[in-house]
Amino acid sequence: MKNKYVSIPIERSKKINMPLVKQFARLICVILFLALLSSCAMFQNLFNPRPMTFKAAIQSVAHKLMTQVKSDRGALFSQDTTIVIDPFVNADNGEVIRASKEIEKIIIQEGRENFKGLHFVRLTSENLREADYAMNGAIRHISNKLGGLSGGYYQVSASVVNLETGKIIGRSDVQMTEDLDYTSTLFYRDSPMYIKDPPLEGSVQTATSPVGSLADKAYYDSLETLAMLTEAETAYGKSDYEPALALLKKVAERPDGQLMKTYAGLYNTYRRLNQMKLAEAAFTKLLSISVEKNKVLTLKFLFDVNSVEFWKDPELKKQYAMWLRQLGKYFNRSSYCLRIVGHCSRTGAERYNDKLSMERAYRIQELLQPDFPEIMQRSSAIGKGFRENIVGTGTDDGRDAIDRRVEFVLMDCGT
Repeated sequence: MKNKYVSIPIERSKKINMPLVKQFARLICVILFLALLSSCAMFQNLFNPRPMTFKAAIQSVAHKLMTQVKSDRGALFSQDTTIVIDPFVNADNGEVIRASKEIEKIIIQEGRENFKGLHFVRLTSENLREADYAMNGAIRHISNKLGGLSGGYYQVSASVVNLETGKIIGRSDVQMTEDLDYTSTLFYRDSPMYIKDPPLEGSVQTATSPVGSLADKAYYDSLETLAMLTEAETAYGKSDYEPALALLKKVAERPDGQLMKTYAGLYNTYRRLNQMKLAEAAFTKLLSISVEKNKVLTLKFLFDVNSVEFWKDPELKKQYAMWLRQLGKYFNRSSYCLRIVGHCSRTGAERYNDKLSMERAYRIQELLQPDFPEIMQRSSAIGKGFRENIVGTGTDDGRDAIDRRVEFVLMDCGT
């Protein structure tokens, strides 16, 4: 028997409204995108918590580092343990900040209240000889927005080094709000140049290196010299210039004491004692060390706002005249050629800052000519505006002063 097929009528589909479908698809995409943003924000908040207040941040750093010291000591923790605190520095230029003293006070108090076996003392040559560990830290200003804080925040990195093994046994990082004194101490504010020494750069490197790695060799090997420099810096800050001078002279006699910081300190101290010939000799040595080791000089010429003229301070102008005289004489005797590079902070229009930084470089070139007659043939002047900012905050204060620098880059005349 043949199969009979029954024809069942099928209702014709209604015409699909394509514009409505597209709108619905867009809505779904927006919802998914917002959900993704929300999950990213949650993830960011988990791993990048909101910055703490200054005191809470330093207490957190101290507590974590002390816990790691306790773990490293093991069974020996019942015995007294001494930790020297190297002053915390600005990570961008290596200068000790004024807030460092307050940081030390908070760390010492935290140890006294919660870690009875730990004794914290300031880095001095005498304390270093008795110490088991050294703590140091670096602070960097971050201008990026985080959690709605448009003004930025500070990133604190600190480490503890076992002085017997040279290994980093503790590390802590924290973000904190902008309620600290980030200006440099008087010793650095008086320095004619931004200081660039391997042990000082090694200090920042050590503060930001992982647990288990060795402390930077230049920093670790020069701890005793750095301790003496810290003592001299402390005396200088108290206007005790004779003790500061005695310490700096001792450092200058050490093989690892031939540092920019040593001769910047001697220049500062001789000037404070009104021994100007010796101050000028110290400046010349500072100049020589920077040229030989770095091939770059970064002097702290301070200009009037929107001007190529120096800041209207008679004492500063007197210093600048001596700097320029010694710079001109030094380069006139050398075989180097120069690139004089002007920089500006990140405020104002880019084109304007390019022009201003160029004009300032030209101005320095002109001022060097009396003692360096061939300067126009052996140098070039360029302006970088704010394209090579080191800090980049655009705050036009002590925090980004290094962005308004004048650099002297040495090169062979054939290049």
